[in-house]
Amino acid sequence: MNKAWSAAADGIAREHGEKVELVRGVEACLAAFPSLDAVIANRVEASSYEAARSLKAVFVPFVGVNHLPADLLIDRGVAVFNCHGNAESVAQHALSLALAGFGRLIEFHNDLRAETWHGFWVDKGSEDFWHSIFRKRCAILGAGAIGRKLARLLKAFDCTVIGYRRRPGEPAPEHFDEVTGDLKAAVVGADIVFVTLPLTDATRGLVGAAELEAMRGAFLVNVGRGDVVDERALYEALRDGVLAGAGIDVWYVYPPKGSVTGAPSRYPIHTLPNVVMSPHVAGSTYEAVDLNIAQTVENLDRWLRTGDAEHRVDLRASY
Repeated sequence: MNKAWSAAADGIAREHGEKVELVRGVEACLAAFPSLDAVIANRVEASSYEAARSLKAVFVPFVGVNHLPADLLIDRGVAVFNCHGNAESVAQHALSLALAGFGRLIEFHNDLRAETWHGFWVDKGSEDFWHSIFRKRCAILGAGAIGRKLARLLKAFDCTVIGYRRRPGEPAPEHFDEVTGDLKAAVVGADIVFVTLPLTDATRGLVGAAELEAMRGAFLVNVGRGDVVDERALYEALRDGVLAGAGIDVWYVYPPKGSVTGAPSRYPIHTLPNVVMSPHVAGSTYEAVDLNIAQTVENLDRWLRTGDAEHRVDLRASY
């Protein structure tokens, strides 16, 4: 157990005293799994959950819950809670990908590293201009924790922010100008389209060729999950100029365990000049880890006091 988790566990022990028996360490927790009432768990084999007949609550110290045996937990009435401590970092990374694409930062950086100059210093004209994102129209697919943080950031650039979510009828969150349940209506006319959606049965392939055509000329940023956007349709839209470009952090193919090399898609997306890329690290910040720990322990404390907590997951919807 690292120092941050150890300190958090010490706080729970002090607060609840003899009313709570804490089990610490991976091996000790796995051994005790059948008798646990609640667990803070990363990725654990399904067999451990099958043996956990006393389990009442699972606290996931990050956002994704696709690794859990959902049907089993639903059948047993086990409550699952996640946390969104990485929302700020992922939103910042999404904005960074858009700024890099609009600002041609990768191109300029690589060329200057090779001692090739751009701009008026070498008598270049508008062919070396870049675009500002000020006052651009932005669509955010997903109005959850990441989408809301991102909308707030975009307002610093006076952007118009249109959100998309499948659950209609709720008021638009702060910093959104409008929220709609019509995907095509959200993306038509957008200069930048951000994907922040989780991968579920309902979102897999949600953005296909027709939706990419509807956002013709836009710059697409995906920090949700790769398979929310159809892989072949994305490649063809980038190759053929349907999209102006893309900033991508989430992918379709990942290296096998033990390897650090491999193409991120079955199509040569990574070779296209209008793509800015990162290797699924948008939420990988020290700050996100600290916030995830704080939120998870606060949620556990609340559950111990009241029997309920924040960010309860709908396992049938996978978020």
